[in-house]
Amino acid sequence: MFKKILAAIDGSDPAKHALNFAAELAEENGAELVVLAVIPQIHAYFSEDVELDYYPQLQEDMKKSYEDMLQKTVEELVRAHQGLKLTQVLKDGNPAKIIVETAGRQGVDLIIIGNRGTSGVLSWMLGSTGRNVVEACTVPVLVVKDRQYCEMKRK
Repeated sequence: MFKKILAAIDGSDPAKHALNFAAELAEENGAELVVLAVIPQIHAYFSEDVELDYYPQLQEDMKKSYEDMLQKTVEELVRAHQGLKLTQVLKDGNPAKIIVETAGRQGVDLIIIGNRGTSGVLSWMLGSTGRNVVEACTVPVLVVKDRQYCEMKRK
């Protein structure tokens, strides 16, 4: 049914859960799995009198962190899913925009993402990547939820 599946990762637990789901689905369908990591741009807000000498290093450190995370993730997938055809892609920019653009360039049949990404300030800065991807895409988007985030509290 699916020939090429894109799974976007950011290092969060929900993204890892979605990636495992994507890998199993790709295996079942004999599909290629495109693993995409997007390095978000950290926007520096400062006045004309302030120089942020550390900003280039901060962005470089983030790039290195995402490179390492992607490489480790792909290595784990190769060990767990031998024979799975994998492509890894690392880009920087707005995650939702890059996911949509990469899906088009790679010709994917399905995009799989976690229901929540990185947390805290970074999540606030990025906005709702999942919602933006769902609204912008012309291919099916599967938002995989981890059960721990889906259980209703009973009163």
